[in-house]
Amino acid sequence: MSIERLSRVIGLGNIFAALMGSFVLAGDLEMSKINANWVFFSDQVMGGKSQGKAMALNEGNDQFVRLQGDVTTVNNGGFIQIRTPVNGLGKELKGLSLKIRGNGERYYVFIRTSGTMLPWQYYKAEFPSQREWAEVSIEFESFDRSSAWLSKKIKPETVKSIGIVAFGREHKALVDVAALQFF
Repeated sequence: MSIERLSRVIGLGNIFAALMGSFVLAGDLEMSKINANWVFFSDQVMGGKSQGKAMALNEGNDQFVRLQGDVTTVNNGGFIQIRTPVNGLGKELKGLSLKIRGNGERYYVFIRTSGTMLPWQYYKAEFPSQREWAEVSIEFESFDRSSAWLSKKIKPETVKSIGIVAFGREHKALVDVAALQFF
């Protein structure tokens, strides 16, 4: 069957979604698991040149995950990320809080939901970092959607993952995350 005929039978959108699903699964081979909850990956899954790593660390009684690396926009890249799966959030939740510290750069929380089907779809909110541990609270209504195709508001019960992301500009990334909670 020709591609033209196949696209008429099952639809171009479905073909595209299937191809992207294969791309994401192939990209998953580039991910390295750092503990039971967080997964590291970079723009290298799509040809970018950013380099980084994530480590599970202890300092005194604090356990945390560190995202560290060099973000570059070369070759249409521009991110390193740690992501953790989420499920079963209640409808009544209003946002999330993080216990973080960093190198003074700004970072992002990316939320993916059951409505973010394509790899480049997400909701994002920026947060600053400082050298001392601090709590950052962000309400769901403060997140910006990456596409007009997404719902304007995040429905907490649809959240599938939370990512901590160094994104969008040339910089050295160093951010530690000791806690993630929802309120």
